[in-house]
Amino acid sequence: MLFVLFVIFVVPRAFALQAPYPPIEREPACQTLTPVAAGGPRPVNPDVLVLRFLGVANYELAYRDTVILLDAGIDLLSWWEPNGVTPETMTKKVDAILIGHAHGEHLWDAPYTAEKTGALVVADPIAMRWIRGTGRVAEAKTAAVKGLGGETFRFDGFTVEAVLGHHNVVPDDYMQKDRAAAAAVTLRGGLTPAQQAHDRRLGAMVPTTPEERTRLITEGTIAYFFTFANGFTLFYTDSAGPTTDAERRVMQGRAKIDVGLIPYYGGELAIPITMEYIRLFKPDVMLPTHHDGHRNRMLDMPIGPLGLAIRDEFPKTKAIAPLMGTPVCINTATRELYLGN
Repeated sequence: MLFVLFVIFVVPRAFALQAPYPPIEREPACQTLTPVAAGGPRPVNPDVLVLRFLGVANYELAYRDTVILLDAGIDLLSWWEPNGVTPETMTKKVDAILIGHAHGEHLWDAPYTAEKTGALVVADPIAMRWIRGTGRVAEAKTAAVKGLGGETFRFDGFTVEAVLGHHNVVPDDYMQKDRAAAAAVTLRGGLTPAQQAHDRRLGAMVPTTPEERTRLITEGTIAYFFTFANGFTLFYTDSAGPTTDAERRVMQGRAKIDVGLIPYYGGELAIPITMEYIRLFKPDVMLPTHHDGHRNRMLDMPIGPLGLAIRDEFPKTKAIAPLMGTPVCINTATRELYLGN
């Protein structure tokens, strides 16, 4: 009788030790190019984070039942052929849209997506003026932040702190040479009428006054620092600095972070600035932002030289430039990394 009782007790424990979730390489969300916001599967394992690049500096972040868009410039992305992801498809589930700054390729589709999904929109006051002015988003579903500390948003299993960043400043002579090169080179043929119309509407975006254009550089760029309940950390910014006191503040007491979504903008000029971020945050995994930011522009932006610079100085950092839509999956508890197709 004692032997029978022992067997009855042990068998359930043996089953309990088996993993209740699929291995990360079999996660449904890690086997598809379809964003969760467009109807793709969400992660099954509550520890698995899925990041999906959607062009320019736009990433989708999916964790448990929460879907966040980091920037919302979805439509007719610059360097890429259409891939089936449009604002109309990104309306199945979005809980929050975090905007980095008030340039069109970063916020154009936020009002439409928020209107369709009820997502909370977080942005600096310059961007928020335009977002609220569209009349598509209820003020109660918006939050204007300055990133000076204490502006924290809570989600299932993690918090997000708004952190004041700094917009990149590209020298005028570089921009003049870049425009001349762009005028002499046509990539992918001419623009379609739809693309031309899209470029015109982006050109008409905020900021609209000289004062706002000046303020955007030092006051109107917001980064976001994610802290998960299990200690996992992620930093996102969409414009290439330099780094700020507020960004250095969130690193006080931290030796490194787990994931950095770090900007790269302007070829060789940008490598020292991007490396400033890498040295500050020392991410285990680095994914670039704004590395494909303008059609027929910034022709000297190959990602390889940046990757080599990171590898030379921080050989343990995994620098990954995922293709559009490719799921980058990370188990936030074990730090296991899986790159989908």
